[in-house]
Amino acid sequence: MYLKVSDNGQIRIPKKVQTQLNLIEGQYLFVYESQNCIMIEKHHEDETLNQCLFTNGKITIPMELRRLLNITARTTLSIDISSNKVILKNQN
Repeated sequence: MYLKVSDNGQIRIPKKVQTQLNLIEGQYLFVYESQNCIMIEKHHEDETLNQCLFTNGKITIPMELRRLLNITARTTLSIDISSNKVILKNQN
């Protein structure tokens, strides 16, 4: 499955993924980089990681992560689910 990044760095999490991970509107999710991928999790032991609000089925990828991973508007990302986390990888 693939996603496009919007002009403001948002991605829409597919409904199937939302349901599988039991994501709730208005919930904060941890967003961080690991192994050249963006990881999104509901819970993480490191409370200092970026936390982004999940709203309207979307989440905004923080600017520092977009710069680090060379993600621009309209970048295509592959999406995978592993161990209750979303893994996004740049396909460009």
